[in-house]
Amino acid sequence: MPFYRDHVYPHLVRILGNPKPVQKIRQQLVPLAQGKVLEIGVGPGVNFLHYDPTKVSKVYALKPNPGMIPRAEQQGRRTQLDIEFLDLPGERIPLADASVDTVVSTFTLCTIPGVVEAIRGIGRVVKPGGQFIFFEHGLSPDSRVR
Repeated sequence: MPFYRDHVYPHLVRILGNPKPVQKIRQQLVPLAQGKVLEIGVGPGVNFLHYDPTKVSKVYALKPNPGMIPRAEQQGRRTQLDIEFLDLPGERIPLADASVDTVVSTFTLCTIPGVVEAIRGIGRVVKPGGQFIFFEHGLSPDSRVR
């Protein structure tokens, strides 16, 4: 599995995981981030180009998949962002309580085995009055959201 995870999957995500309708939503959501940002499951770094560097002081990028690291780092270098990569899964957020202004997660919560633990961690690290911006691809029970 490491060969697939490290060499095939990152390219599939980059090619198939960011079609034009998804890009439009990313372009609307990600620029809402501000201050210190934690991005859960940074993947190949497709969100980096959508952060507003005049509003974001730092991005902590959680990246549990080693195969995604080179592409994410390459994307990060194309920006003016201060990015610190953290090689841990979403269930193990290594930041202090109330230490980030925004948490961003796109198509990640569905891949985290301990999603409840990850969401608790998000609640722990986001400052009071902070924001959690997420974009998932599950079917909502609310027909207005489908």
